[in-house]
Amino acid sequence: MPATGWKRLRLAQEFGRVGVWLALVLTVTLWFGTFAVLTPMRAALNSAHGQLLELDARLQNVHDTLAPFDALSRPETLVAVNTLNDLALTAQQTPLIDNLFGKQNLQDAVNLTAQWQDTLQDRPPLPALADARNAVQAWQGRVKALQERVTLMGLGFCMLFTLLGAWFAAGQWALYQRASERLSSIQRLN
Repeated sequence: MPATGWKRLRLAQEFGRVGVWLALVLTVTLWFGTFAVLTPMRAALNSAHGQLLELDARLQNVHDTLAPFDALSRPETLVAVNTLNDLALTAQQTPLIDNLFGKQNLQDAVNLTAQWQDTLQDRPPLPALADARNAVQAWQGRVKALQERVTLMGLGFCMLFTLLGAWFAAGQWALYQRASERLSSIQRLN
């Protein structure tokens, strides 16, 4: 056999060996690279999920705290507090009552009823808190689904590339084996 035939068979054998190693290295590198990219993303999603859980717990705590006082936020209660505030202001302007109860006591009554009035007007209603909790829980579901989707997409991509790498490696292995067999048969003949 001419020297160029030997060289071609040796070159094909070497290409087959290098191809198998290349497929293996590329596949392993892709797996590590994919998870190196996905790890910070998953960490951010886990952090967001944890913050949403904490927010949900705090909203539940606020709801549980305000629920017993829900009766106080009815319109009738607000009207009564407005009336008390008006009475305290009127009493403060009446000299006889002012002298009887004292200026500071009347001022304290005016301040107290005004604070009570502001608190009742500014307090978030329980349905709004329930809506906020529902929105937070919906976002928890979205974040959880996104975590799962990202993981499945990463695994799917890696599995697809692994199959392509295995296919390439099998072809390179076949090239290596075929070249080795031809070299062996030529050496037996010589």
